[in-house]
Amino acid sequence: MRTIFLGTAWESLETLKVLHEDSFFDVVCVITTPDKPVGRKQKLTPSEVKKYALEHDIPVVHTEKKKENYIKVLEKYKPEIVVCKAFGEIVPKEFLDYPKYGCINIHFSILPKYRGAVPIQKAILDGEEETGISIMLMSEGLDEGDILKIFKEKIREDDTNITLRERLVKKTTEVLIPTLRDWVAGDITSVKQKNDEATYCWQKDISKENAQINWKMQTPKQIERMVRAFIPWPIAWTILPSNLNKNMAGKIIKIFRAELVKVPSEKDPGEIFANDGKVLFATKDPLVSLRTLEFQIEGRNKTNERDFLNGIGRDI
Repeated sequence: MRTIFLGTAWESLETLKVLHEDSFFDVVCVITTPDKPVGRKQKLTPSEVKKYALEHDIPVVHTEKKKENYIKVLEKYKPEIVVCKAFGEIVPKEFLDYPKYGCINIHFSILPKYRGAVPIQKAILDGEEETGISIMLMSEGLDEGDILKIFKEKIREDDTNITLRERLVKKTTEVLIPTLRDWVAGDITSVKQKNDEATYCWQKDISKENAQINWKMQTPKQIERMVRAFIPWPIAWTILPSNLNKNMAGKIIKIFRAELVKVPSEKDPGEIFANDGKVLFATKDPLVSLRTLEFQIEGRNKTNERDFLNGIGRDI
Protein backbone atom coordinates (compact mmCIF):
# COMPACT_ATOMS: atom_id res chain seq x y z
CA MET A 1 0.00 0.00 0.00
CA ARG A 2 1.46 3.34 -1.10
CA THR A 3 2.20 5.19 2.14
CA ILE A 4 3.50 8.65 2.95
CA PHE A 5 4.94 9.31 6.39
CA LEU A 6 4.93 12.71 8.10
CA GLY A 7 7.21 13.20 11.09
CA THR A 8 10.10 15.14 12.57
CA ALA A 9 10.65 14.59 16.30
CA TRP A 10 12.81 11.73 17.60
CA GLU A 11 9.73 9.77 18.62
CA SER A 12 8.61 9.77 14.96
CA LEU A 13 11.57 7.62 13.98
CA GLU A 14 10.35 4.40 15.58
CA THR A 15 6.97 4.83 13.88
CA LEU A 16 8.65 5.22 10.50
CA LYS A 17 10.76 2.13 11.15
CA VAL A 18 7.81 -0.18 11.83
CA LEU A 19 6.00 1.11 8.75
CA HIS A 20 9.05 0.64 6.55
CA GLU A 21 9.75 -2.84 7.89
CA ASP A 22 6.18 -4.07 7.36
CA SER A 23 5.62 -5.68 3.95
CA PHE A 24 2.04 -4.39 3.68
CA PHE A 25 3.07 -0.73 3.67
CA ASP A 26 5.27 0.72 0.93
CA VAL A 27 6.66 4.00 2.25
CA VAL A 28 7.04 5.95 -1.00
CA CYS A 29 7.88 9.31 0.56
CA VAL A 30 8.73 10.97 3.86
CA ILE A 31 7.74 14.57 4.56
CA THR A 32 9.71 16.21 7.34
CA THR A 33 10.76 19.71 8.37
CA PRO A 34 13.90 21.30 6.87
CA ASP A 35 17.35 20.80 8.40
CA LYS A 36 17.93 22.99 11.45
CA PRO A 37 21.07 24.68 12.82
CA VAL A 38 22.47 22.77 15.79
CA GLY A 39 25.26 23.41 18.30
CA ARG A 40 27.64 26.30 18.76
CA LYS A 41 28.62 26.30 15.11
CA GLN A 42 24.94 26.21 14.10
CA LYS A 43 25.58 23.45 11.60
CA LEU A 44 22.53 22.53 9.53
CA THR A 45 21.48 19.09 10.73
CA PRO A 46 18.73 16.80 9.37
CA SER A 47 16.14 15.20 11.63
CA GLU A 48 16.60 11.56 12.62
CA VAL A 49 13.60 10.79 10.44
CA LYS A 50 15.31 12.27 7.39
CA LYS A 51 18.56 10.43 8.13
CA TYR A 52 16.75 7.10 8.31
CA ALA A 53 14.79 7.76 5.12
CA LEU A 54 17.90 8.65 3.13
CA GLU A 55 19.76 5.61 4.49
CA HIS A 56 16.93 3.42 3.18
CA ASP A 57 16.51 5.21 -0.17
CA ILE A 58 13.13 6.69 0.73
CA PRO A 59 12.51 10.04 -1.01
CA VAL A 60 12.41 13.00 1.40
CA VAL A 61 10.40 16.18 0.83
CA HIS A 62 10.40 19.50 2.68
CA THR A 63 7.06 21.16 1.97
CA GLU A 64 8.11 24.32 3.86
CA LYS A 65 4.47 24.83 4.91
CA LYS A 66 3.45 25.63 1.32
CA LYS A 67 0.14 24.24 0.07
CA GLU A 68 1.38 23.91 -3.50
CA ASN A 69 4.23 21.67 -2.34
CA TYR A 70 1.80 19.31 -0.64
CA ILE A 71 -0.22 19.12 -3.87
CA LYS A 72 2.92 18.25 -5.84
CA VAL A 73 3.62 15.40 -3.42
CA LEU A 74 0.13 14.01 -4.00
CA GLU A 75 0.50 14.22 -7.77
CA LYS A 76 3.86 12.47 -7.71
CA TYR A 77 3.39 9.77 -5.08
CA LYS A 78 -0.39 9.17 -5.06
CA PRO A 79 -0.63 7.83 -1.48
CA GLU A 80 -3.36 5.42 -0.44
CA ILE A 81 -2.73 6.18 3.22
CA VAL A 82 -0.74 8.78 5.18
CA VAL A 83 0.65 8.23 8.67
CA CYS A 84 1.73 11.12 10.89
CA LYS A 85 3.60 11.31 14.21
CA ALA A 86 4.99 14.51 15.74
CA PHE A 87 5.28 16.36 12.43
CA GLY A 88 5.00 19.98 13.54
CA GLU A 89 3.25 21.55 10.54
CA ILE A 90 -0.37 22.26 9.63
CA VAL A 91 -1.40 20.02 6.73
CA PRO A 92 -3.79 21.50 4.11
CA LYS A 93 -7.29 20.05 3.64
CA GLU A 94 -6.56 18.99 0.06
CA PHE A 95 -3.81 16.71 1.33
CA LEU A 96 -5.93 15.31 4.17
CA ASP A 97 -8.80 14.45 1.81
CA TYR A 98 -6.72 12.67 -0.85
CA PRO A 99 -5.72 9.21 0.52
CA LYS A 100 -8.35 6.46 0.18
CA TYR A 101 -7.76 5.37 3.77
CA GLY A 102 -7.18 8.84 5.15
CA CYS A 103 -4.39 10.54 7.03
CA ILE A 104 -3.76 8.76 10.33
CA ASN A 105 -2.25 10.57 13.30
CA ILE A 106 -0.78 9.14 16.51
CA HIS A 107 -1.44 11.36 19.53
CA PHE A 108 -0.15 10.69 23.04
CA SER A 109 -3.27 11.26 25.13
CA ILE A 110 -6.71 9.78 25.65
CA LEU A 111 -8.57 12.12 23.33
CA PRO A 112 -10.48 14.38 23.53
CA LYS A 113 -8.44 15.19 26.64
CA TYR A 114 -5.18 17.08 26.07
CA ARG A 115 -5.47 18.06 22.44
CA GLY A 116 -2.35 19.96 21.46
CA ALA A 117 1.43 19.90 21.51
CA VAL A 118 2.40 18.83 25.04
CA PRO A 119 -0.03 16.16 26.29
CA ILE A 120 2.54 14.08 28.16
CA GLN A 121 3.93 16.98 30.17
CA LYS A 122 0.43 18.24 30.95
CA ALA A 123 -0.78 14.83 32.10
CA ILE A 124 2.14 14.60 34.54
CA LEU A 125 1.65 18.17 35.76
CA ASP A 126 -2.04 17.52 36.40
CA GLY A 127 -1.34 14.34 38.35
CA GLU A 128 -3.23 12.08 35.94
CA GLU A 129 -3.13 8.37 36.75
CA GLU A 130 -3.25 7.27 33.12
CA THR A 131 -2.70 8.51 29.60
CA GLY A 132 -2.64 6.70 26.30
CA ILE A 133 -2.19 6.52 22.56
CA SER A 134 -4.99 7.77 20.32
CA ILE A 135 -4.79 6.54 16.73
CA MET A 136 -7.05 8.88 14.82
CA LEU A 137 -8.02 10.39 11.50
CA MET A 138 -6.52 13.81 10.89
CA SER A 139 -8.86 16.74 10.29
CA GLU A 140 -8.50 20.49 9.88
CA GLY A 141 -9.15 21.04 13.59
CA LEU A 142 -6.48 20.51 16.23
CA ASP A 143 -6.55 16.80 17.14
CA GLU A 144 -10.31 16.76 16.50
CA GLY A 145 -10.49 13.83 14.07
CA ASP A 146 -12.43 10.61 14.53
CA ILE A 147 -10.81 7.93 16.70
CA LEU A 148 -9.82 4.54 15.32
CA LYS A 149 -8.46 3.09 18.56
CA ILE A 150 -7.21 4.16 21.98
CA PHE A 151 -4.62 2.26 23.99
CA LYS A 152 -4.32 3.26 27.65
CA GLU A 153 -1.11 3.43 29.66
CA LYS A 154 -0.73 3.86 33.41
CA ILE A 155 1.37 6.80 34.61
CA ARG A 156 3.81 5.66 37.26
CA GLU A 157 4.57 7.80 40.31
CA ASP A 158 8.16 8.34 39.20
CA ASP A 159 7.47 8.80 35.49
CA THR A 160 9.16 11.75 33.81
CA ASN A 161 8.36 13.25 30.44
CA ILE A 162 11.18 11.08 29.07
CA THR A 163 10.30 7.72 30.65
CA LEU A 164 6.60 7.98 29.88
CA ARG A 165 7.25 9.13 26.32
CA GLU A 166 9.67 6.25 25.72
CA ARG A 167 7.08 3.77 26.95
CA LEU A 168 4.38 5.25 24.71
CA VAL A 169 6.72 5.17 21.72
CA LYS A 170 7.48 1.50 22.36
CA LYS A 171 3.80 0.67 22.73
CA THR A 172 3.06 2.51 19.48
CA THR A 173 5.45 0.23 17.62
CA GLU A 174 3.46 -2.74 18.95
CA VAL A 175 -0.08 -1.53 18.22
CA LEU A 176 0.19 0.67 15.12
CA ILE A 177 0.53 -1.93 12.36
CA PRO A 178 -2.31 -4.19 13.59
CA THR A 179 -4.55 -1.13 13.93
CA LEU A 180 -3.75 0.16 10.44
CA ARG A 181 -4.26 -3.28 8.91
CA ASP A 182 -7.64 -3.64 10.64
CA TRP A 183 -8.65 -0.16 9.47
CA VAL A 184 -7.76 -0.89 5.86
CA ALA A 185 -9.58 -4.24 6.06
CA GLY A 186 -12.74 -2.48 7.25
CA ASP A 187 -12.67 -4.12 10.68
CA ILE A 188 -12.60 -0.78 12.56
CA THR A 189 -15.36 1.82 12.65
CA SER A 190 -14.13 5.30 13.50
CA VAL A 191 -15.79 7.11 16.40
CA LYS A 192 -16.36 10.85 16.65
CA GLN A 193 -14.83 12.67 19.60
CA LYS A 194 -16.98 14.37 22.21
CA ASN A 195 -15.94 17.96 21.59
CA ASP A 196 -17.68 19.21 24.72
CA GLU A 197 -15.22 17.11 26.79
CA ALA A 198 -12.11 18.42 25.04
CA THR A 199 -9.21 20.01 26.89
CA TYR A 200 -6.12 21.61 25.36
CA CYS A 201 -2.42 21.98 26.06
CA TRP A 202 -0.09 24.43 24.37
CA GLN A 203 3.64 24.51 23.74
CA LYS A 204 3.81 28.00 25.28
CA ASP A 205 2.80 26.45 28.63
CA ILE A 206 6.09 24.55 28.69
CA SER A 207 8.51 27.46 28.95
CA LYS A 208 11.47 28.55 31.05
CA GLU A 209 9.27 31.16 32.70
CA ASN A 210 6.65 28.58 33.69
CA ALA A 211 9.36 26.23 34.96
CA GLN A 212 10.19 28.55 37.86
CA ILE A 213 9.05 27.04 41.15
CA ASN A 214 6.69 29.16 43.24
CA TRP A 215 7.35 27.83 46.73
CA LYS A 216 4.67 29.90 48.45
CA MET A 217 1.86 29.12 46.03
CA GLN A 218 2.53 25.57 44.84
CA THR A 219 1.96 22.45 46.89
CA PRO A 220 4.85 20.00 47.38
CA LYS A 221 3.19 17.56 44.98
CA GLN A 222 2.80 20.21 42.28
CA ILE A 223 6.50 21.05 42.56
CA GLU A 224 7.55 17.41 42.37
CA ARG A 225 5.40 16.95 39.26
CA MET A 226 7.03 19.99 37.68
CA VAL A 227 10.44 18.40 38.07
CA ARG A 228 9.26 15.23 36.33
CA ALA A 229 7.28 16.99 33.59
CA PHE A 230 9.96 19.50 32.60
CA ILE A 231 12.64 16.92 31.75
CA PRO A 232 14.60 17.27 29.45
CA TRP A 233 13.44 20.87 28.87
CA PRO A 234 12.99 23.50 30.22
CA ILE A 235 13.98 22.00 33.63
CA ALA A 236 12.32 23.13 36.87
CA TRP A 237 14.34 25.87 38.57
CA THR A 238 14.45 28.29 41.46
CA ILE A 239 16.67 31.08 42.78
CA LEU A 240 18.76 30.30 45.83
CA PRO A 241 18.34 32.59 48.87
CA SER A 242 20.72 35.55 49.24
CA ASN A 243 21.90 34.51 52.72
CA LEU A 244 23.99 31.61 51.38
CA ASN A 245 27.72 31.74 50.63
CA LYS A 246 28.92 33.66 47.59
CA ASN A 247 29.13 30.51 45.47
CA MET A 248 25.37 30.04 45.72
CA ALA A 249 23.61 33.21 46.88
CA GLY A 250 21.06 34.50 44.38
CA LYS A 251 21.98 31.94 41.74
CA ILE A 252 19.64 29.77 39.70
CA ILE A 253 19.50 26.10 40.59
CA LYS A 254 18.01 23.66 38.07
CA ILE A 255 16.47 20.51 39.53
CA PHE A 256 16.71 17.41 37.34
CA ARG A 257 15.58 14.77 39.81
CA ALA A 258 13.75 15.06 43.12
CA GLU A 259 11.40 13.33 45.51
CA LEU A 260 9.15 14.30 48.39
CA VAL A 261 10.24 13.19 51.85
CA LYS A 262 8.65 13.50 55.28
CA VAL A 263 11.29 15.73 56.82
CA PRO A 264 9.77 18.50 58.97
CA SER A 265 11.16 22.02 58.66
CA GLU A 266 10.49 25.39 60.23
CA LYS A 267 12.27 27.17 57.38
CA ASP A 268 10.48 29.39 54.89
CA PRO A 269 9.29 27.74 51.67
CA GLY A 270 12.15 27.70 49.14
CA GLU A 271 14.98 27.68 51.68
CA ILE A 272 17.62 25.02 51.12
CA PHE A 273 19.05 22.93 53.96
CA ALA A 274 20.78 19.62 54.67
CA ASN A 275 19.50 16.77 56.82
CA ASP A 276 21.17 13.38 57.27
CA GLY A 277 23.09 13.65 54.00
CA LYS A 278 20.09 14.87 52.04
CA VAL A 279 19.83 18.20 50.20
CA LEU A 280 16.36 19.55 50.89
CA PHE A 281 14.10 22.48 50.13
CA ALA A 282 11.42 23.55 52.58
CA THR A 283 7.91 23.65 51.11
CA LYS A 284 4.65 25.31 52.18
CA ASP A 285 3.84 22.07 54.03
CA PRO A 286 5.99 22.14 57.20
CA LEU A 287 5.96 18.32 57.34
CA VAL A 288 7.16 17.70 53.77
CA SER A 289 10.42 18.68 52.08
CA LEU A 290 11.65 18.35 48.50
CA ARG A 291 14.77 16.21 48.31
CA THR A 292 16.94 17.18 45.34
CA LEU A 293 18.83 14.18 44.01
CA GLU A 294 20.34 15.69 40.88
CA PHE A 295 20.73 19.42 40.27
CA GLN A 296 22.89 22.14 38.77
CA ILE A 297 23.78 25.53 40.19
CA GLU A 298 24.30 28.36 37.75
CA GLY A 299 27.87 28.40 36.44
CA ARG A 300 28.66 24.90 37.70
CA ASN A 301 28.35 21.32 36.53
CA LYS A 302 25.44 19.05 37.32
CA THR A 303 25.92 17.40 40.71
CA ASN A 304 24.40 15.10 43.32
CA GLU A 305 23.81 15.38 47.06
CA ARG A 306 27.07 13.79 48.21
CA ASP A 307 29.37 15.81 45.97
CA PHE A 308 27.48 19.00 46.72
CA LEU A 309 27.66 18.54 50.50
CA ASN A 310 31.36 17.73 50.26
CA GLY A 311 31.92 20.89 48.22
CA ILE A 312 30.26 24.30 48.05
CA GLY A 313 27.22 23.12 50.01
CA ARG A 314 29.08 21.94 53.09
CA ASP A 315 27.86 24.85 55.22
CA ILE A 316 24.16 24.97 54.33
